[in-house]
Amino acid sequence: MEEIAQAAGVSKVTVYSRFGDKETLFEEVIRVESTRMAEVFDAGVADQRSLEDQLNAYGVSLLTFMFSEDHVAIDRVLLNEISQIPTLARRFYEAGPGVCFGRLAEVLAEAQARGEVEVDDPNLAAQDLCGLWKGAADMGLKLGLEPLPSPEAIRARVERATRLFLKMIGSKP
Repeated sequence: MEEIAQAAGVSKVTVYSRFGDKETLFEEVIRVESTRMAEVFDAGVADQRSLEDQLNAYGVSLLTFMFSEDHVAIDRVLLNEISQIPTLARRFYEAGPGVCFGRLAEVLAEAQARGEVEVDDPNLAAQDLCGLWKGAADMGLKLGLEPLPSPEAIRARVERATRLFLKMIGSKP
């Protein structure tokens, strides 16, 4: 909390008065980013982009966030905090990954309703796609074994994974 207060240019008391505790602070950071990523989908729908373009935009947004220096650092701290505060795991999941998977599942279910794809379970399909996007890259980042990927590398990774995913689920033009 001291480092966060210092980075924000405020006192630790100010951080605690705004967020109450570390769990709420973590939850709020993840919630804000999840909302921003959901807006990427909404913009794609409003622009009437293809499903593949929508998925790619979301995947790039997600991985850009997940593979950022700040997020990798937060992940490292979060894993330590979860070992000390087990309830933080549920709060983190519901504020972050759960929101991301849920919005992605909605988009896939909507595409299925339009006859663009065939998925047996939109929620599992969303998790599958996120897994393809991420691969094992985040493990190397968290362990400090790999450098942060460039925006071009993230885009290439996402586009490849999206193409594979759409082939797997029987995408229809």
